[in-house]
This record gives sequence, structure tokens and C-alpha cells, in this order.
Amino acid sequence: MARFQFEVAKMSSADLKLQLEQAVLAGKEFHKLYYEKFDKRRNMLNKLYMDSATMVWNGNPLQGCEAILKFLDQLPTSEHTIDSLDCQPIPSVVTQGQTSLMVIVGGRVKFEGTKETFTFTENFMLTTQGGVWKIASDCFRYQE
Repeated sequence: MARFQFEVAKMSSADLKLQLEQAVLAGKEFHKLYYEKFDKRRNMLNKLYMDSATMVWNGNPLQGCEAILKFLDQLPTSEHTIDSLDCQPIPSVVTQGQTSLMVIVGGRVKFEGTKETFTFTENFMLTTQGGVWKIASDCFRYQE
């Protein structure tokens, strides 16, 4: 913890502001791409997850891109509406030098065949691989 505080203390306010601005831009681009693929081209989500990604869907854990995609493919067609978005850079000391980002999304989803619209939150931890953002961790939860 002390090392993290020291690293943040060494950053200038301009550096921190730049990191936050970059996180917001990346998060905005990511969430639009993710939910567009989820709703219209779910078979293309494989490009967004790391092979070793983890997901927790309403308390049910999934390990690995293949298992995640198999689960998501079983869900009915959906339509997401995003109401809130928060994006934060994760300090490299926490992620062992890897450039990472936390994206927190809130909204509503309607699945085909249901009359009900569900309120949800979804948290993504993104990390860069070869200059491309990939999902390392995904946690989806209905808000009841």
C-alpha cells in the first residue's frame, strides 16, 4: 500500500489528469463496442475477452473466454440501454506494470421473450494486449 501511495504522490496533477482523460475515452469507446456486439453480433465478443478472462454472472463464476462465450450464446437476444458509465485507470503497481482500466456500467437490459426490463451493473477490468484493450474480468449483476 505504501508503494502505491508513493507512486501516486510522484505523479504530477497533469499526468494524473491525462491518465483519467485517456481512461474515460477508452471506456466510452469500449462500452459502445461491447454492448453493440452483445446485442447485435454476439458471436464477435470473442475478440474482446482475454483467453484467461473470468466472469461472474449474477454470482455464477465462469473461467476462460470459451466458457464465457458459450454461456453468453445461450442468452436470448438482448437490447441494452446504458444510463451511467465510470472509467478509472488502475495504477500499474496494482497490476504488476500492466496498463489496466476499470469500466463500471449501469443500465437496463431487455431480453427477447420477456416483458420485463432488468436494471443491471457491470464491471469490467480491461488490460492492454498488443496495444488492444481486452477484458480480463467481467462482473454482471441484476439490481433487484
